[in-house]
Amino acid sequence: MPLRAVWRPRGLAPAELRSNLVAGVVAGIIALPLSIALAVAVGVPPIAGLYTAVFAGAAASIFGGSRYNITGPTAALVPLLSHVVLTHGAGALPMVGLMAGTILIVMGLLRFGRLVRYMPGTVIVGFTAGIALSIAFGQLNALLGVTGTNPAAEHFHERTFDTLRHLGTVGWTTPLVGFASLAILIAWPRIDGRIPAPLVAVVAVTAAAWSLGLETPTIASKYGELPLQLPRPSLAFFDTGLVVDLIQPAIAVAILGGVESLLSAVVADGMAGQRIRHDADRELRAQGIANLVSPIFGGIPATAAIARTAASIRAGATSRVAGVVHSATVLALTVALGPLAGHIPLTTLAAILLVTAWKIAEVPEVTRLLRRAPREDAVVLVATIAMTLFFDLTYAIGFGVLASTVLLVRRLSTMPAAAALLPDPNGRIAQVSDDLAALIRSRPDIDIFSVQGLLSFHSARSFEYQLEGDAHRPLILRMKDIHHIDTTGLLTLEGIIEHRQRHGGRVILTAIQPEIRPVLGRFGILDLLGQENVFEHTKCAIASIDHPELPPPDHERTADALARAS
Repeated sequence: MPLRAVWRPRGLAPAELRSNLVAGVVAGIIALPLSIALAVAVGVPPIAGLYTAVFAGAAASIFGGSRYNITGPTAALVPLLSHVVLTHGAGALPMVGLMAGTILIVMGLLRFGRLVRYMPGTVIVGFTAGIALSIAFGQLNALLGVTGTNPAAEHFHERTFDTLRHLGTVGWTTPLVGFASLAILIAWPRIDGRIPAPLVAVVAVTAAAWSLGLETPTIASKYGELPLQLPRPSLAFFDTGLVVDLIQPAIAVAILGGVESLLSAVVADGMAGQRIRHDADRELRAQGIANLVSPIFGGIPATAAIARTAASIRAGATSRVAGVVHSATVLALTVALGPLAGHIPLTTLAAILLVTAWKIAEVPEVTRLLRRAPREDAVVLVATIAMTLFFDLTYAIGFGVLASTVLLVRRLSTMPAAAALLPDPNGRIAQVSDDLAALIRSRPDIDIFSVQGLLSFHSARSFEYQLEGDAHRPLILRMKDIHHIDTTGLLTLEGIIEHRQRHGGRVILTAIQPEIRPVLGRFGILDLLGQENVFEHTKCAIASIDHPELPPPDHERTADALARAS
């Protein structure tokens, strides 16, 4: 059944099949340098990253619950995996992958996929930003060519201070090559966005450094040449004596891998604009299978990669075929370019990871949340970032969820959870007047929801799912009974509005409470909507859809005019 789901000639028209083949090739080209760079960042040979993209990527696409996810080594797992390498050695990574894969399969069987709905948005943004900062500072030694550093330095502050103490060992060749790579990575997307910037940087800088005879550390000088033959499946790494020692990192990898994969699936659904959502539990099981397969074929733990998934969708992906083609492309390029990969400078790989860290950090988003989010949510965000950097990712996630839950319980003591109330089978519409209920029933061409309660991380995902429908239709949200929105709720509302607007639909908010209006304004929701889509009365909002030529409702007088026009 999974194989038929991947390759269904009757289900894919020739044009759609071609677009999936192209999307898979594009994702594979992007994945090649990233897989090498991420493996080096973890502390294992580059070929391990390539094998992960090939075998874990194919398995996850075949069995996955998302039609779009592209799986392979990711930056999100780098801090956890590098910690395992420093503590137990690189030989422990296959056991971690095997154990994490088993845990993910169990999570899928127990239907834990729905729990990602309750992950606070501030915590997700916080630990992602913390991971990005950890990766960026961890690449300074390779970027600048710092030597003599302490390989046992594990935490962010220890590595940073160790780097600063050894800056005197920096020459001029390696930083020159590194900054040239950074310049290409930053400038190339503005020149030609069709060819991935990491591939251009790797090819151009490697060719220049090799032809000019520049002395800088390369893949071959540190790890040797990449093997040309395919790996033989093996369980020689299996060691029951390591199970107890590795249970904590395996659980952390499984949780982070599951969250990252499901977030990627949510983002992919939004980008693709499809009403058919991913199957969260099936996606967890698929990621578990991928992490069982990866170590057997010489790979490292893997998860879905949001950036590669997004690139695949933008290139035309509509099915799992793109994910399988991505893995085949990485395999073909590995065999074809393996002898040349040894010349790639390590500083170029560090530059690629620096740019990747900047992208996943979402610095503008973090800055916006710090300026506009409710104060207590901003505190949770900063604390999650700090704990990710200075302590451990699992502690950061646990703290963030616990702090957000405490804040939520305090708010819930007086408020119900948010819900989008629809007409029930008996024709009743809760919390609205009889006249408005009759008007709602008479307009099946408009999605009208009366929202009540607390729009927070515990209810935001289910609230979003209730609003699924034809994105081209107008959507009216009656906010009279909403008295608090946290950052996750604001992000969810923003995503709903952007999704509808992207597909030509219109979103209107009515009856916003005085304590909620400044929160929406500070976060930019009102600017995103435009004043012409904010009304005091739902009847006036419906009238504005029927009479778009009337002036914006910036005064109650205009609202009265709209009511009379209706």
